[in-house]
Amino acid sequence: MKTRLLPLSLALTTLLVLPAGAFSDVPAGAWYADAAQICVDRGLLKGTGEDTFSPDNAVTLAEVMTVAVRLHYQAHGGTGDPPAAPDNWGTGTLTTPTGAVLLAFNTCDLDRGLTYRYDQETPRRLHLYLTVSPEERAALTPAGGPAQAVLTLNGVTVLTGGLAPAEGSANRMEFMADPGSDYTAFNRELSAFLPAPAAGLWYRDALWYAREHGMVDSQPMEASFEEPAARQDLAEWLCSALPQSALTPINTVDSLPDSIDPEVLALYRAGILTGVDNTGAFAPARTLSRAELAAVLARVADPSLRVVLPTGGVS
Repeated sequence: MKTRLLPLSLALTTLLVLPAGAFSDVPAGAWYADAAQICVDRGLLKGTGEDTFSPDNAVTLAEVMTVAVRLHYQAHGGTGDPPAAPDNWGTGTLTTPTGAVLLAFNTCDLDRGLTYRYDQETPRRLHLYLTVSPEERAALTPAGGPAQAVLTLNGVTVLTGGLAPAEGSANRMEFMADPGSDYTAFNRELSAFLPAPAAGLWYRDALWYAREHGMVDSQPMEASFEEPAARQDLAEWLCSALPQSALTPINTVDSLPDSIDPEVLALYRAGILTGVDNTGAFAPARTLSRAELAAVLARVADPSLRVVLPTGGVS
């Protein structure tokens, strides 16, 4: 299912690497303490403050995505944190043919009022509009018609065309693509440009990695990344991250009381997920705590912790 990404909040979360035993809010005898230690040791989870793990906090979609990215990266030979997103992700420029910057913008620069449209008639032609200051408009108003311009998204040249003041507006500039343009590069880069969050957002790198490795398109997310994640979200992200070799069945599970989702069943069969009651119900819409997330991730990291379900049923 194709993902729809909504605007992302700019709130920052501190993520610190500490031994689980150093967290003041993880008692030594807590049911999740060993799992938290495994996750910290494997680089899958980090703290929420200088010495806190926040085991009772609801897990957000951003956290689920981030741990899935770490799992994917490690499964493909990576060590440490995944690579950082390029600085030019989510940026755009209009330049002269010789490279002089005329206008710069990004996906979080709402003051620019970035919009675009295509001509309804043939040939198809892109029109991109940006709000500018009076000084910029005066400097960019060419004599004798539209000035030649090059449109770049994410550091990639995507179109050439002309730049001129937009008709009917005192503070808008219009970029018009050349007739007969090839929109392949524009469409490709636009799909990456639009969801790019602000530089400095703590999960920016994870989102870039997930998009680059095809992990996002299968996630049917309809909420902000900072909303609580459901158990269904966790199942989908885990299956997008794990190779088939990590899902070797140890249980026989053909259906659940409240789910026949193949990804959920695969995780039950592998002993990674278990039910919330004695019927084996999955409770796909239920949120989960960081302690619960640690327990699930520890089973991924250490197969000896995986749960063998009762013969003839699930639990």
